Amino acid sequence: MRVTEAKEGLRMGLKGDDEELAAMKAVADVLGSLDEKSASRVVRWAADRFGLAGRAREESSSEQLVLRKGPSTDGDGFQDAAELFVAAGPSTEEEKVLVMAYWFQVAQAQEALDGISINNQLKNLGHGVSNVTRAFDRLIARRPQLAIQVRKAGRTKQARKKYRITTEGIRRVQAMISGVTEEEA
Repeated sequence: MRVTEAKEGLRMGLKGDDEELAAMKAVADVLGSLDEKSASRVVRWAADRFGLAGRAREESSSEQLVLRKGPSTDGDGFQDAAELFVAAGPSTEEEKVLVMAYWFQVAQAQEALDGISINNQLKNLGHGVSNVTRAFDRLIARRPQLAIQVRKAGRTKQARKKYRITTEGIRRVQAMISGVTEEEA
């Protein structure tokens, strides 16, 4: 069934679940004929075009977390920072800092994050970073930005800084949790 056939089926009065199944069948038929990268671009375009980009990913991530983790003890399905860290599987120092910042900001609802707390938690997990400030600087320098500096206490270069991860940073960690690589995201 091609898209035109699906549209005709929809016009013929399919209702509710039948209409949804016809649409899914049409999408499956069209995407099935494309290579993986092309299909991914088409799905991303359709999600953006119809305002579904964030919702579809959030719903599928939530469903996967419930299936993998069972009942949630916090808003994100992870009982502790270690579970989140393992699920995300960060490989670089920046990713490690981003994942731990996600833990504090999203799961623990902290508004401003400090590098000391993040690195101490990473050290507790056996994954401390050599310089958390530099890692945050690299996250801030990326485009799109994955983190921002929100405050600095003091005038010296060594002054205590406060950070927050951006919406794009949150999306990046959620993609890591769901197993999507940076190139696919």
